Amino acid sequence: MRGESCTGKTRTAFEAVRACLKGWQLVFPKTTDRLLALLDADALAPRTVLWLNEAHNYLTGIDAEEAAAALRSRLEQPGPLVVLGTLWPEYHRTLTATPEHGKDAHPNARALLAPVRPVDVPVSFTTTALGNPLVAGDRSLATAMSTSTGGRITQTLAAGPQLVDHYHQAASHNPYGRAIITTAMDARRLGHTSPLPAALLKAAAPGYLTEQQRAAADPDTWFTHALAYAREKVKGVVAALEPVADPEGMGALPDIYRLSDYLDHHSRVIRRYAFPPDSFWTAARDHAAGTADLEALAEAADHRGRHRIAADLYQRAADAGGTGALLELAWRRGRAGDLDGAEQLYQRAIDAGDTVALTELAQLRQRAGDLDGAERLAQRAADAGDTGPLVELAWRRGEAGDLDGAERLAQQAADAGNINALVRLAWRREEAGDPDGAERLAQQAADSGGREALIRLAQLRKRSATPTRESG
Repeated sequence: MRGESCTGKTRTAFEAVRACLKGWQLVFPKTTDRLLALLDADALAPRTVLWLNEAHNYLTGIDAEEAAAALRSRLEQPGPLVVLGTLWPEYHRTLTATPEHGKDAHPNARALLAPVRPVDVPVSFTTTALGNPLVAGDRSLATAMSTSTGGRITQTLAAGPQLVDHYHQAASHNPYGRAIITTAMDARRLGHTSPLPAALLKAAAPGYLTEQQRAAADPDTWFTHALAYAREKVKGVVAALEPVADPEGMGALPDIYRLSDYLDHHSRVIRRYAFPPDSFWTAARDHAAGTADLEALAEAADHRGRHRIAADLYQRAADAGGTGALLELAWRRGRAGDLDGAEQLYQRAIDAGDTVALTELAQLRQRAGDLDGAERLAQRAADAGDTGPLVELAWRRGEAGDLDGAERLAQQAADAGNINALVRLAWRREEAGDPDGAERLAQQAADSGGREALIRLAQLRKRSATPTRESG
């Protein structure tokens, strides 16, 4: 069975033996010496499986050639006997390569392995395999699938728990590595979905350390050692912080890292209620770059009572062109009574093409009593596909008794494809004692295909056809 580390070679071999060789004996020598002892004593009876897990441990090093020669001799004798081994591709290449310049370090291993057609175990599962209902029905497999990239679920199953242990054990022997991993955990769970800059990890880490730990740190080397620990591969397949490939070329982006999905999943359980230190928020403000990341972190800070840092994060996002941040800052200015400041921010978002800003600015002007200005903005929003402000203004004018003005706005909304304003205004006309006007509006909405309008029209006609007690 040939495959990379943690791809499931051993499990695949086990399932094959269980399915095909029921009732056979299994012998598993732990060392090359024990293997040689078994072969020298001719202790392998017929119908035996000789299990050589990680076969390179037997075929490289001291006595490796003697073991390979003994295995060849045993396979030449009567059986049945199955020798089942697992091997990494790199060792298979080394042990089967043709020697150069007459130097042959593994002649018996090459003679043993060269005729063998290995069964390759791929590094990842196919989309079809992962779609099997059995995967989703198993909690461990489902978790591995949701925390793995590229279908590499066996690597997650094999190394995930050890990676968690690697993180927790760092508290005693490498608290600085643990601090930057915890920073990455908090950043991801609070909304920083882009790869993480090293500067953010370094700036935030002090808040996750005690005074004694900070005092003991070498100011010139602590981060280098911490980063090395965070990037150390567990079982050779996964690290807490992984490099990020250059999207436009070869190699990794400098000083940019991605948190392991498995640790991200783990952190959302163990740090669900954890409150990041002040250094985290300051580092996020100074070093987070993407507008979506800044906006998400700002919202997280706001929910945790860090209102000043939230405002700073929103401001940074707005300065970087984030229209969502502009809307949030404008709303805050308006709530604080700074209508001019709010309008300037809304206008910036409108200039950037955000139609939501048109709606919110229309509402702001309406609350300020500038109905004409609100109407102009509402019409612009309708032209951009959002008729909500026109409907809202029509309702407000109807409430104020300006039914003619309300109808004009409702008609504009209907012309833009929203007949709801006509239906609502029909209710208002009826409440004002104008059944003819109500029916006219309901009929107009019904002609445009409004189901609610048809119901409303039927109700109006039924009511007009019912004789009153006086007329009876």
